[in-house]
Amino acid sequence: MSGHLNELSQAGNSPTVNNISVPGEQYCNEMLPNKDILSSEQTMNCEGSGRVSLCAKDSSDREALHRQEETGLEEEKEMELIQLLLESAQTISEGKYDHAAGLVSKCEDLSCQMGNPTQRLGYYISDALKDRIEHESLGMLNNAAKPVLDFAFNIESESDKNEFCSLIAYYNRVLLYVKVIQFTSVQAIIDVVGNEKKIHVIDLGIRSGSHWTVLMEYLAHRSVSSSLHTLELLRITAVGMNAEELRKTGKRLHDLAKSYAIPLSYNMVEIASIEEIKEGLFTVKSGEELAVYAPVVLRSLLYDPVLMDNVLSVIKKLRPRIIVNVEIEAQHNSPSFANRFSEVLSHYMAYFDLLDVTLPDRIDLKRVKLEEIITASHIRNIIVYEGKERSVRHVRTDEWRCLIIKAGFREKGFSFQAMYQARLLLGEHASGEYYTLEADGHAIIVKWKGTPLFAISAWDGIK
Repeated sequence: MSGHLNELSQAGNSPTVNNISVPGEQYCNEMLPNKDILSSEQTMNCEGSGRVSLCAKDSSDREALHRQEETGLEEEKEMELIQLLLESAQTISEGKYDHAAGLVSKCEDLSCQMGNPTQRLGYYISDALKDRIEHESLGMLNNAAKPVLDFAFNIESESDKNEFCSLIAYYNRVLLYVKVIQFTSVQAIIDVVGNEKKIHVIDLGIRSGSHWTVLMEYLAHRSVSSSLHTLELLRITAVGMNAEELRKTGKRLHDLAKSYAIPLSYNMVEIASIEEIKEGLFTVKSGEELAVYAPVVLRSLLYDPVLMDNVLSVIKKLRPRIIVNVEIEAQHNSPSFANRFSEVLSHYMAYFDLLDVTLPDRIDLKRVKLEEIITASHIRNIIVYEGKERSVRHVRTDEWRCLIIKAGFREKGFSFQAMYQARLLLGEHASGEYYTLEADGHAIIVKWKGTPLFAISAWDGIK
């Protein structure tokens, strides 16, 4: 499937084709022109080399027809799975848990962890629906809670931390949209503060910090221009949930800065959740021009408008010249479980299709782990839980716009350079043809085969 919930084409009514290696004489004669006036030489060709040629063509046609029939059957099964998933969710929302359990069981039969995108999505959604039924009918989950491996959650197991960090590094390396988002975000920051003497960047979810390579490269090239101020300081304040990983990131950035002869100051802010951001954690010194980068971290505050206002207020008081906010462009915050579920199905159908194109080896264990540990945990959180337990919440750009403007920020546009370079990056990769970058007001929407996946917006914090 292409990633959309369009109606699948139905297989034609072609008769069953048997595999025939060599056609009979009658079949051979019927396929040749002017069969009534064949010479003895032509007859020999028909019986000999001509027969082989016709057989090869016939075999090729039959194989193509067989593949077409198989494709039709696969699409029928995909549509059946989608319909069953939607019916399961609707039945759960009506409180008919026994009936829903039976439907989910059928979904499991049509799903496969290493199948096509629809089968893999069905595999993880079926698992989440089973937990939802258990959660609703028993009021608890018998199995241990599966944490969302995201910034908003602390990971206690050292092995889980290492696996998560390894997956994130792999994720950032192979997925093109990550590069596009990071490059566009950093370019927007360069456009505003890139020529200042003292630059301070607060990264609210730094992880490996590899995206700041773009900024350092720019600052290194800028130093050769006599028309610009000499860079006196680049300060990066890194926010994260794991002190050891923050230290490793700091070491990498210091080594990189040294190679570019850039004066770098690196500060760490360790918090278990974005909710813990408060005044006093950050210091902006005199003469520093501040930029804030928020990569898919503010969403965990959507369950509580007061917390959202508090965090945005803290950022506003720092008086940043620019804030870049990246969020998933989807509506997964509906109070209606059935409505939320249909949005999840549509959005993640496109995402699993993206993964299938980018990582076509369906038994690639890294890809399986990426889907299982990161994507599936998000799907499960959205489907299983309500209230504060449902920490993975996505809303569309218009809702983010209302929230951020209310907090006192002014939306900024992106430069021609940022858009041009992002499209150039897409053009350099085979999968780039399936992406589009579209405007929503001043925001940029990253789409996969027409389905919105991510939104990038820029904001001015000085008013």
